[in-house]
Amino acid sequence: MTQSDPQTTNISNPFRTRILSGQITPLLTAKYLTTNELPLLCKTTSIHAIFIDMEHSALDMRTVSQLILACHCAGISPVVRSPSKSHFHISRILDAGASAVVIPHVESVEEVKEIVQHGKYAPLGKRGCTNNQPAFGFRHVSTKVQNAVVNEQTMLIPMIETPGAVEIVEEIVAVEGVDGILVGSNDLCSDLGIPGGYDTAEYQDAVRRVIKACVDVGKPVGIGGIGGRLDLLEMWFRLGATWSLGGQDGAMLQAGMRQLSQRYEDINAKLEKE
Repeated sequence: MTQSDPQTTNISNPFRTRILSGQITPLLTAKYLTTNELPLLCKTTSIHAIFIDMEHSALDMRTVSQLILACHCAGISPVVRSPSKSHFHISRILDAGASAVVIPHVESVEEVKEIVQHGKYAPLGKRGCTNNQPAFGFRHVSTKVQNAVVNEQTMLIPMIETPGAVEIVEEIVAVEGVDGILVGSNDLCSDLGIPGGYDTAEYQDAVRRVIKACVDVGKPVGIGGIGGRLDLLEMWFRLGATWSLGGQDGAMLQAGMRQLSQRYEDINAKLEKE
């Protein structure tokens, strides 16, 4: 086989490998900690992917591109949530080397088909070609091989986060070029009129429908917004979900800070009583 053979020219994507094989995979959400040390810290703690959130942060494309490179060097997957459904954002995120791009607020099959046009090379889509890509370690790969490998091994993941999207989820996952689904629990509950209502039948029935639609066609599904509800996550994993947004950098740092502060407050209170 030659170097440009698609059988030997692959993209390292532990996130995709794990979730397609049914391994439960938590992602660390990055909104504030964006230095190159973060992927290395994830590597030492067996976190296989970072969810880089451009929708709910002030992160710019340059910062995201550098974090993506650090992820690849550390051997973990950079999964990026786009701030919009536009070609401008989706194609640039992928050109920066993202292993997967998550697209928020999908409302129609037509939007999903347009997303595929933005994020996949021909014949699936119309993404513009470029070479020496970060996903390949900046190696030169023939366009024919590059396009086939990237189409297969990088992921387009629309979000289901409204009741309307739930109603057409079977059609959404049937679109060729859609590689999986992420459920946005908080927005879904809010649009259902039950903010934070994770224990309600309305929310749980909706998630069950999304999971079943994905399982039926063999596409992976993740759950967002309920990283602290391990009881619910375990239920969704039993039904066929394979990944979740398990924790956010700011919240995890705050939790550690509170624990540190409380330990010293406890010592202070003890000494005051003596």
